[in-house]
Amino acid sequence: MKRILKTATVLALLLTATVSMAKDAEVRLSAVKESKNLVLTLDGASKDLTVRFTDVEEHILYFEKLKDGTHKKTFNLESLQNGTYYLATSDAHKSILYTVSVDGDKVKILSKEEVIKPHFRKTKGKIFVSFLNLDRSKVDIKVYDEEYRVVFSEIFTEKMIVEKAFNFEGAYAGNYKIVVSDVKKSFSENFIVD
Repeated sequence: MKRILKTATVLALLLTATVSMAKDAEVRLSAVKESKNLVLTLDGASKDLTVRFTDVEEHILYFEKLKDGTHKKTFNLESLQNGTYYLATSDAHKSILYTVSVDGDKVKILSKEEVIKPHFRKTKGKIFVSFLNLDRSKVDIKVYDEEYRVVFSEIFTEKMIVEKAFNFEGAYAGNYKIVVSDVKKSFSENFIVD
């Protein structure tokens, strides 16, 4: 019976993750060869998708929070000095970072880095965490209280799907933070227990 319940829970979380990923925006960036322009196309943007264009010193040259739908943005880079720049998009499910080079009258996309974020689902007194760990690296989940004391810690190794459920129904009232860390990044979610 426990095995059936565990299997059903895993399938439900996978279905939730699959449905939420199906809603992710499709992001495409292309350099226009005839001019010093970049074209960013976003299909199915969520309401919390942000676009940020920065230089190597992290000065924000452009920032916008987009609404639902399809968007096409053209960036004219004529006035920029030669160098490296970054165009980043981020929503609740993933972030994408493009590295762009401006050299004379040429614009070149050097790299694209995509990071899938963990999914935090909150219900009354409970929080469910799921994280797609494609490279099966070490994942550390910690819970901190408002005085930054570790109240829970667990390390997952060699797992492609990392899942954890937390029941805070009997916990002390206060602010808590869940931190999910892999070898590349850390993600956190704050919540309040009443």
